[in-house]
Formats: sequence, structure tokens, C-alpha cells
Amino acid sequence: MGFGQLTFLWTAIIPITVLLYYFFRKKYTEKKISSTMFWETVMKETKVSPYLQYLQRNALFYLQMLALILLVFALLQPYLKSRAIAGEHIIWVVDTSATMLASANGESVFERHKQEMMTLSEQLAGKPLTLMTTGEEPTILLRDETNVAFIKSTIDKLEVQYEQENLPKMMDFTESLLKGNETAIYLFTDHVERSELPIENDKVTWFVKGSPENLENVSILRFGATSSDKGISALAQLSNDTAIVKRGTFEIRSMVKGDVIVKESVEIPPNDTLALSFKDLANSPGLIASLNIDDDYVVDNESTILLQQQASQTYVDGNLHQLVTAAFQAMDIPVSSVPTEQLADLSEEAIVVTNQTSQLTASKSPVMLIGRNDEKAKEVNGLITTERDDVFAYTDMSDIFVSSLYPPFQNYETIARVGDEPFIQRSEKGDLVILADIQMTDWPLHPSFPLFLWSSREQMSVNSNDLGTFSPNERKALSLVADESAKEWEIFSNKDEYISSFENGSQFSAPSRPGLYFIKSGQSEKQFAVALEQQEKHIEKGTSFAIGNASQDGVQETVKTSLVPWFLLLIVLLLIIEWEVQRRRGISN
Repeated sequence: MGFGQLTFLWTAIIPITVLLYYFFRKKYTEKKISSTMFWETVMKETKVSPYLQYLQRNALFYLQMLALILLVFALLQPYLKSRAIAGEHIIWVVDTSATMLASANGESVFERHKQEMMTLSEQLAGKPLTLMTTGEEPTILLRDETNVAFIKSTIDKLEVQYEQENLPKMMDFTESLLKGNETAIYLFTDHVERSELPIENDKVTWFVKGSPENLENVSILRFGATSSDKGISALAQLSNDTAIVKRGTFEIRSMVKGDVIVKESVEIPPNDTLALSFKDLANSPGLIASLNIDDDYVVDNESTILLQQQASQTYVDGNLHQLVTAAFQAMDIPVSSVPTEQLADLSEEAIVVTNQTSQLTASKSPVMLIGRNDEKAKEVNGLITTERDDVFAYTDMSDIFVSSLYPPFQNYETIARVGDEPFIQRSEKGDLVILADIQMTDWPLHPSFPLFLWSSREQMSVNSNDLGTFSPNERKALSLVADESAKEWEIFSNKDEYISSFENGSQFSAPSRPGLYFIKSGQSEKQFAVALEQQEKHIEKGTSFAIGNASQDGVQETVKTSLVPWFLLLIVLLLIIEWEVQRRRGISN
């Protein structure tokens, strides 16, 4: 304990003065009175302890002295010292992406962070806490909260949401919460680089809590399949991010009965990938691929896809590069090459792949436009960024190089960019436009190119029983009409477990956990899949560090908790007791 105002020590003279007053006050001499009037009172007093009798006679003195001593202590402003989290305002940012489920020694990174938050919550010392989670839409769970019990309850309810953490959006959102005072932002994540954190504000200190450094991961990097008259053809790419050879078992199961269609032993080289292909598999509306292997992250060891019946024939313009046709054939998608002048004679259900811009208006069915024949390309330079879209569910475009791009179409939705320039667009009709010729990019040399063409074709194919593939928690407006009696759609898992529901006209929100799902309304039923995003299939070495001005003094500071309110409360209580004693004795006494 310490004192904040020792200069008020001189007030100790007040109780001393009162004490001296009692020494020199007027004294009375005891006299014996021969009377029986006080016989009953005297008999009662003889039965009382002499110490209690003495206390009763001098109660006012002790009460006044104690009140004055407490007043002196209150003027000295006593306080208790304790250790608390540094900063006037505390912000906790919790990463709820799928990679937080990576585990070490049987405990996930997410659970470890929750335990650390529980411990830190006891060191807030009354400071306001703001708690938020990451994602496409960062969510504030607590705002300037000081109730430790409520804070712990909120922490205990935290769950992994599986979607990408989207740190840039989170940081922009966090900036809006700053109040101009000293702020400590705790980021509970698995990995982040120092260069990714904004350090322009000298009143903000970042404390990063990362994952352990020795986590191992082997994943199903990509998994795709297509159905034909001969059966199902599937393609899988397994990735080993460790420094040792990993051995395990790869399985493909049917969505309906769960029967194992394929089971194969695999051996994946260190820091490398392994490609697997299967043909003429038994027909099934959906497939579940699983990798049984020893690693620290099991979420990316399973992948699910829907298989749509191919209702449309695919035709590729003969003027396009042969790599386009080869990519479709690699996914066992039947394609036909036709001369440019015959494109107008194709059926309305046909899916056309061309560079003829006129087909966008001439064709009634969706068109995949690769390049443009009516414009000139210009050189570009930059990294490729993509929006959250179904066509990228199995495609990673971060390592693709594009040298030139054609001008974009007005009023088309841009779903991929090279730097700030549109790269891939979609029309309202569903046309997909790639604003580059095959010769302008190295994309066909990457495994993601045939997967992109397959995914794009699946999106352009008409199948009323399938909603497609979604990212975890993805929100999307769907043109669905519920049953008149039910008036809503209910979402169920593949095991017929109820998830949630949504009404007509409301926005559809996909479940967070990857897998196969159904929506039901009356007798109507549609299926869809939730796929883990590509960024959530890699685990990077995590580190914990602090960056900012306050990081030089550590993560804790000494907090002084004032005891003055408690002293004042005791003084008021003593005054009430003193008043009651005075009332019972009578003012004249």
C-alpha cells in the first residue's frame, strides 16, 4: 500500500487535539446515594462485564477518535499497487479462421488463446475492453466493457468461424475504434508479419500472440471432379508443408451412402505436392475426399464437392490457343472445337468459349470470353487479387503472372484484378470474361487453370437442384421461393442436423463449417457445399512479439487502486453509529 498525498500528514494533529480535550474535560465525582429508585438498574449493571461497561461509558470517545483517524488516512489518499495490462484502452482482436484449429500437444491454437485471454482479463484493473473477431465482416462482441465476469463469459462462447481472417479489413476497422489515448491492441492469431501492422500512430502498441513454431501440415490442396456417361473423373492435389516425407491414406467416399469409392496409400515428398487422378468412378451426387495422415491441422484433410449433371455441351473457338481445349480435357470435360464462323449456329444450351466479343450479345446462354477481338491490350504489372466468388473455390491465383490486359467492360462485375486493373469480370447474364489472351499469362502452366475452367463451367451449367459452392459464412442473395406453407428455407447438414433457416427475400448465409448441406422447404430440396478457402490450407510459422512505443516497457504496468472510497464509507458508517449512541443517551449527556 502507498499514499498519494503525504503532505496531509499534518492533519494527524486533529485526533491528537481531541484526545487532549478528553484528558482535560470536566470530571465528575462518584457519590453513593441511598435510594431504591435505581435498584433494578444497578442490579443489571452488576451483571455486565467490566470491560463492556467501560466501553459503553466511553463509546463516543472511541467512535470519534476512529472516525478522525480514518479521515486522516483518507486525506493521505491511500492506494494499493497491482500489475495490469499496459494502455488506457484495451482492444482484443481474435482470429477465428480455420487455421486457428491447428493443435500442438493436443491443444488447438484457438483454445490456447482463449485461456490466455481468461488470464489477461483478470489484469484489466477496471480498464475498458473492446473485443472483436476477424472475418469478411469484423464483429464487435464487447465495447468498452469493464465487467470481468461478463468478459469471461463472452470469451468462453468464442468459436472458430473457418473463414479467412482478412487482416487488412480488420486493421481498417480497428483504426475506427481508436480514441486518441494510449491504446494496446492484442492480436490473437496464428501468424502475422511485422510489416503488415500499421505503426504510424505512436499511441498504439500491438501485442501479437501467435501459434507455436513447430506445427506440421499436410493438406488436400485441391479436389475436383466431373461427371460423364462413363462415370466420375476426379483430380486431387495433396500438399506437404513439412521437411519430411509424409505417408498416409487418401480416400474418396460417396456423399449418399458414405461408401468408400477409392482408397489409396500415398507418399508425399517434403515441401512438395502430389497429383492424383481417378477415372470411371461410380456415379454419386457428391464426393467427400479425406486424407488420413499424421499432422497438426486436420481441417484441410477433408474436401467435399458437388457433382452436377452436365446439361450443356462445351464448344471452344478454333482460334483460341490449344491449351484451353487441353485444360478442359484434363478435367474430362467433353469439348468440341468449332470454327469462328460456325459459333452462331450452335444450340441455345451450348456453352461457348471464345474471344469474339459479339457472342456476348448473340448467344442466349452464358459465354466464357478469353481475350477480346475488338480492343488492344496494354501492359500491366501487379499482384492478382480475387473477390470471394464460387469460381475461385478451388483456385489459388496468387502466383500467376499477367503481362497485358484488354480494357474492361462497363457495368460488369469485377471478381479479379491485376493491381488495380480488372482481370476477370462477370455480366448480369452470367458471362465470364477473362481480359487476357492465353499468350499474355503463364496461368495455363499452373494446376489452377483447368480447375478454374471446370469451376466456371459448373457455374454456367444449369442445374436447379444445386446452389453451388460457398465459402464459410458467405452471404449471398438467392432467387428462391419457399413453400407456401413453410414460408422459409431450412438448412440441414449432410447428417440431417438442423443448422439455421432464412425467409423469402432475406439473404442466404452459408454455414461456417466446410461440408455438404441441404436446404429444404416443404417438398423442395436443394444441395450446396461449403468449401475451405485456399488461404486456410497453409500454416505458417507463428511468432509472438510486441511493436510500438509501449513495447519497450513490457506488456504490463503498475496500477494504483484508490482506497479513499472505502475509508469514506467507513467514516459515514461510524457517524451513523455515533448518532445512534448519542440519541439513546440523550443529548444532555
